[in-house]
Amino acid sequence: MFVIIGYLVVLAAVFGGYALAGGKFAVIAKAAPVEMFIIGGAALGAFLVGNSGKVIKATFASIPTLFKGSKYTKARYMELMALLYEILAKARKEGLMAIEGDVEDPANSALFKKFPNVAVITIWWNSSPITCA
Repeated sequence: MFVIIGYLVVLAAVFGGYALAGGKFAVIAKAAPVEMFIIGGAALGAFLVGNSGKVIKATFASIPTLFKGSKYTKARYMELMALLYEILAKARKEGLMAIEGDVEDPANSALFKKFPNVAVITIWWNSSPITCA
């Protein structure tokens, strides 16, 4: 929401300032396509010159992911905060040693099983992976 408001403020400030300075919008409308071609072409050319083929290929391959939504939703963050609250509450009530079993073996922990949508995290502890669900 703030992104949209920010864009609107920027556009209002730029075009409002241009109008207050006595600028004519017909000039902008006529020059905009050519200016966008010049600026975009220069940016693309500089990108191609400044990067290796591997980076260029990876960049263009990742462009479709820009249009997908994030897998980290508000619900997921809220569940993560609830899990953190549960862990800290247990540590406060029963002491830090009470959460040792949960942290050492999260796959079999009743505390971690209450929150199945929290991202799976693999932690390397003493050369063996621990997966948290």
